Amino acid sequence: MNWANLITAALMSVAGRILSAIGLSFVTVTGFQSLQSYFVQQVQNHIGGFPQDALQIIYILGFGVMLNWIFGAFTFIATIKGFKKLSTIIQSK
Repeated sequence: MNWANLITAALMSVAGRILSAIGLSFVTVTGFQSLQSYFVQQVQNHIGGFPQDALQIIYILGFGVMLNWIFGAFTFIATIKGFKKLSTIIQSK
């Protein structure tokens, strides 16, 4: 039995499917975290050009909390979709 057949047999088992789904979820979450950090950095760069008085008013109005909610919602959605994929693979076997 060559390596390709061995790897294919391992990935087609239930444990292999679970590990593949976990690996795919990990890659998805890691990519999403890097995308989120890029967006946070861009927002910080653009906010840095505001005058201090205007920036204080924006923060008093809750702009920082709003950004946390938006980024948290995106992270939550990505996590839920990853778990749905994982549960679908587990239920199929």
